[in-house]
Amino acid sequence: MKIVKISLYQYNEPFKLGFHSPQTLRARAESIIVRLEFENGISGYGESTPRSYVTGEDCSTVVWLIQNFFSSILLSHEIYTIDDVEGVLNELESECFKRNILQYNSALGAIDIALLDALGKLQKVPVTNFLGSIVREKALYSISIPFLHPQKIRELFFQLQKFKFKYVKILLGESESENIKRVSLVRSLFGGHVDIRVEANGRWTFQQAVFNLEKLEKFNITAVEQPVAKDDVVGLQKLKKAIKIPIIVDESMCSLSDAKNLIEKEACDILNIKISKCGGLLRSMEIAHFAQSQNISCQLGAHVGETEILSAAGKSFALTTSNLVYFEGASFLLFEETYSNNQSEIKNKRENRVSNFGLRIKLTNQQLIMKHCLPIVELSDKTVHSS
Repeated sequence: MKIVKISLYQYNEPFKLGFHSPQTLRARAESIIVRLEFENGISGYGESTPRSYVTGEDCSTVVWLIQNFFSSILLSHEIYTIDDVEGVLNELESECFKRNILQYNSALGAIDIALLDALGKLQKVPVTNFLGSIVREKALYSISIPFLHPQKIRELFFQLQKFKFKYVKILLGESESENIKRVSLVRSLFGGHVDIRVEANGRWTFQQAVFNLEKLEKFNITAVEQPVAKDDVVGLQKLKKAIKIPIIVDESMCSLSDAKNLIEKEACDILNIKISKCGGLLRSMEIAHFAQSQNISCQLGAHVGETEILSAAGKSFALTTSNLVYFEGASFLLFEETYSNNQSEIKNKRENRVSNFGLRIKLTNQQLIMKHCLPIVELSDKTVHSS
């Protein structure tokens, strides 16, 4: 089946609750939605959530790359098998190398997801079929606690009680005393049975990391995510030797080569695989498989404000990747007025119906996503070749 049109949209639904992290305060989603339309009427949907401090991309560069370099390649190929998808993705990556474009992961990830969604619909199978065997039937989501006033954290806790979350990640800053207060409050609210991780988003120096983590150890912290700057591999190495708490790398790990370097240098314990930053599902699977061969665990990560497109891709990854220990992706909490209890966990759907093909997104949910999208550009053979 041949791609006949590529449509790019800006998704910008506002959040109910502003998400304040060490990097920024986010008040709305920041995604690029990709729709690939095929000659047989099938449409595949993908999503990019670019972060300049992670892969060096933003929404404008993702659009620029797809419009100016990816589109002509995509419009020249036909997709019938997983080998066809892999071939297209490899050609897109080669085009980036040829043009010395090094920041492309999130753009490539959106195309990966859209192609797999379309292929699943063509073959009448879910995307999981292209990733591997089902290794779990369900998994519990972890939630992140952003920078909030203590009273707001209490209010958030009472709103979340019905979900019975068992995994919590707390975003921390540079003040040791404030960090201790935040972790102490969350531990007292959620109880001793809840698994608590902390994240510094690379804002600590090595010494700050040691001081903070030594004081937080008494709260039974199970892991610390990106404690030092993304390029500070030496700092990660030293910290791994200096503390007992496992280290998760996020911004430091965006590709298979990053993963190999960090594992070889013994600079981490867990890899945080975010589908968007790692170039899509197929490249994320390569990273997870390599990590498993080295006895390294992984976390399914998520960018703040992902739509159900990336969430569905993450679910497919979670159901087929055996060495995952944490599962993120509860962005629905930022958007919806009401939510059903089953959304606090990932479940494998086995219904044999149209909504179970591809990414397994219901038509009504897809329409709701598009309701908050602003059209950017439509690309076809005619527009690409005439420009």
